[in-house]
Amino acid sequence: MKTYIKVLAASAAIAMLPSCVTYYTVIPEIHPDGSMTRTVYAEADSACLAGDLSSHPFLFEPGEQWQTGRMAEPRAWWFLDDSATMNFYASRTFRLSDTSYRDTPASEEYAGLPYVKAAEHWDKKWGLFFSTYSYTCTFPGIDFWMPVRPDSLMSSAEIERWYRNGTGSPGMNGVETYACLADLYDKYTEWVNICYREYLYRIICSTAGEELTDSLKTELMQWMEKHYDFYEDIFSFSFGEADDAGSRRLTSIAAQMSRLSGNPVYTDAAAVHAAAWEEEISALEEKLAAPFCYAMLYQIQMPGRLTSANTELMDEGTPVWKVDGFRLLAGDLTIEATSSRANPLGFILLGLIVIISTVVFFRLRR
Repeated sequence: MKTYIKVLAASAAIAMLPSCVTYYTVIPEIHPDGSMTRTVYAEADSACLAGDLSSHPFLFEPGEQWQTGRMAEPRAWWFLDDSATMNFYASRTFRLSDTSYRDTPASEEYAGLPYVKAAEHWDKKWGLFFSTYSYTCTFPGIDFWMPVRPDSLMSSAEIERWYRNGTGSPGMNGVETYACLADLYDKYTEWVNICYREYLYRIICSTAGEELTDSLKTELMQWMEKHYDFYEDIFSFSFGEADDAGSRRLTSIAAQMSRLSGNPVYTDAAAVHAAAWEEEISALEEKLAAPFCYAMLYQIQMPGRLTSANTELMDEGTPVWKVDGFRLLAGDLTIEATSSRANPLGFILLGLIVIISTVVFFRLRR
């Protein structure tokens, strides 16, 4: 009996079932000297807590320069639509010159995830009176992974509302408050269905070596829309479902393609390859669903006074970002913040200059 990770659409299922997500809290702390300490919090299993670091919970491999350990007290963080309790951490301090560092994936399974491909950069610019600090971290988008890109159905403004900042609630997007954006929710579910219809069509055509004319393809897509709701299938999926249910569906679609075209090549291909197609689709579903199985909460701590941050979500003055698969469907995601810190010596020097200048001025006037 197969246990599929269902979609693109696992994205949708995970939206409804936040407990399916593995959460991490990431706290980059910029220090006055320009160095940066990054601490990642996670929920570890009993083996890791007992000292078996081979079972650590991180997506990256904490090497020799990382400190890892059990938290003195577990701590819960709120991830906008769910909470998670962390009990383990990994921490490392980087010099200002270490900004070319990239995480090493903990396993091949994680190597393709955007979270371990993030490009992190921080900087300090010294000034006589104020030093300015900056932090950016860019995560590669996953929109191009999809069989059909989201912008084929939504405008750029709608994508921004649904995947990034859609509801007026700081930090939350339309996926997390979908009831507030019913029109975009409908477009989102239709996009999931279109992705499935397009990919199933492509895989059958690829093996058959033939494609339908544009008009016949349109008829096929209308037929599939009438007979299959792939988005609803995510929620109605039963583990008691027959193992060959997916193969039967592919065979049915191939048969419809042969009926429309009068060409048996599609039915013939399904008779031989339907089971292999289902395995290929399951593998693709697993790959596409992987980014939606994780969510990162970033809280950037910086010296001095925060001067800018591209988020409205704050936690007692600390800027907060949520990074997950939905937000990355809108393309590359960059989190950035700047701060300013006064240099007391600069003001002392200015005071001395003023005092000396004043003394010299009055002496010259005598």
